[in-house]
Amino acid sequence: MGMQPRIVYKVVPRNDEWHVVKGRNECEGRFKLKPDAVRFARFLAMRETLAELRVAKLDGSVQSESIFGRDPQEVEG
Repeated sequence: MGMQPRIVYKVVPRNDEWHVVKGRNECEGRFKLKPDAVRFARFLAMRETLAELRVAKLDGSVQSESIFGRDPQEVEG
């Protein structure tokens, strides 16, 4: 059984909005308020078997990172 890839969701500032992005550039939603974008991204990440949520600051630098699901390093093999 192969290792399942971690799905990465990002909350990033774009054009006076906060975008929730899946993977490299797949936009899942746009929000005026950052807390709304973070809440939606967390909801999406929690539905995955293994996901990571990266939240950016207004300047684009990383504010926080969270892991959802089982980390592959925890799986015995």
